[in-house]
Amino acid sequence: MVAAGVKLPQITDLNIAIGIEWSGRFVLDGVFGRIAGKSFVVLICSDLVSLDIVYYSIHDYENYASWKNFCQQLKIVLSQCDYNPQFFISDGKKGLHQALQEDFATTPRQLCVAHKLRRIYQIIPHIRGNAIDKMIARFAVNAILAPDEKEYRFYQRTLEQFKKPFFFDNFSEPHQNKLKKTIGALRYQQRQLFTRYRQPDLVGEDRTTNSHEGSINGFLKERMKLARGFKSPNNLDHLIKLLIYYYRFHPFVASKYSERNGQRPIELNIVNRNDILNNITKGDKPWSWIKNLISSP
Repeated sequence: MVAAGVKLPQITDLNIAIGIEWSGRFVLDGVFGRIAGKSFVVLICSDLVSLDIVYYSIHDYENYASWKNFCQQLKIVLSQCDYNPQFFISDGKKGLHQALQEDFATTPRQLCVAHKLRRIYQIIPHIRGNAIDKMIARFAVNAILAPDEKEYRFYQRTLEQFKKPFFFDNFSEPHQNKLKKTIGALRYQQRQLFTRYRQPDLVGEDRTTNSHEGSINGFLKERMKLARGFKSPNNLDHLIKLLIYYYRFHPFVASKYSERNGQRPIELNIVNRNDILNNITKGDKPWSWIKNLISSP
C-alpha cells in the first residue's frame, strides 16, 4: 500500500492533466485520525456537485495556522487550473473563516446546515429529552431548515420570547442554559448561514448546503482506522494519498442521489481529456486504475 502511494502522482497534477472543471461549489472540512499514537487532521476541499476532491493536506492540528496554509495552497491550485470558486460551505470554526476572509475575501461563504443542526443536538438531547427540550429543539431545527429568511426569523424570535421572565423564570436552570445556548448557536455567524437565502443563484437547484459527510468524510474516517496499524508516521502521507485516490476512482453504490450510483467521483466533473481518464479507468479489476495510473506517462 505504501509503495503504491509513493508512486501515485499528486492529485493536482492529475487534475491538470485531464482538464477537470469543477462546479465551483466547494466544501471545506477536516477529518481527524491517529497513527502511532499521534493525532492528525486531513483538511479537504471537495466539490459539492461531484463530491470529488479538489485539494487536501495533512496537519497536526485544525486551527487558523493550518487553515491559512491550506487556503494559500488552495488558491495556488485553483489558479493553476485557471478557476475561481463560486462559494464555500463549511462549519463555523473561526480560524477557517478568518483564513477564507483573508485569501478568498470576495467569495461568499455558507455555513453547513448539517453542522448547525449537529450543534443544536449537542445542546439538547433530541431523543431522550423531555417536552421542554423537544420544544426548544423543534423551534431551532425549524429555523435552520427554514426555506427563507423570514421564516427563520419567526422561529428564532419565538425562541427569544421564552427568555422573557414569565417563561424563563419557570424553566429549570438546565433548561434556561439550554435555551440561552440554543439562541446563541442560531445567532453565531448568522450572516454566513443566510448566504443561501441572499444569493440563491449560487446554491444550485437542489438547494444543498450540507457538507456531504457521508461521502469523503465518512469514507476516510472508516478507512483511517486502519492507519493505527501502521507504526511509522512517515508513511502517513502516502497512505492518505492512496485513500484519496481510491475514493476518487471507487464508484458510488449507495448515494443519496441515485444518479451518482455506478459512477466514480472523478467522472462526475467536467473532464476535458476523457481519453486520458478512460485509459486510467480501463480494466476489469477494482484496482486496475492503480496500475494504469502509475504506468501512465
